[in-house]
Amino acid sequence: MEHVYTAYTKILQDKTYYFVKKLMVIPEFKDLADVVVGYGMHTDFEKACSIAGIDDAGCRKKLLAELEGHNSIPKFTEKTPVKPGKAPIQIAESVTRWLAGQGAEVLN
Repeated sequence: MEHVYTAYTKILQDKTYYFVKKLMVIPEFKDLADVVVGYGMHTDFEKACSIAGIDDAGCRKKLLAELEGHNSIPKFTEKTPVKPGKAPIQIAESVTRWLAGQGAEVLN
């Protein structure tokens, strides 16, 4: 089992929000899709990582460096490339909108 971490920002109501995902990958099972095991959204990057369950300070630092463009590595992952036909499970845009609207209050 391995974890993959992704992060991106989005400006909502004149505030920058950090969206962080923690995906679980099991390369031993060829046809098993990646599973989102943590998802955090907050105006504070560290708080978003805490919500997503990313506790490793090194992982957080690499993700933040990737967001700020200070990292020469194009994408931080802890896995081999995704095999054809095995894409990560995506969170629907409606869920993202809900989190941006009223979900942020629930998560705080």
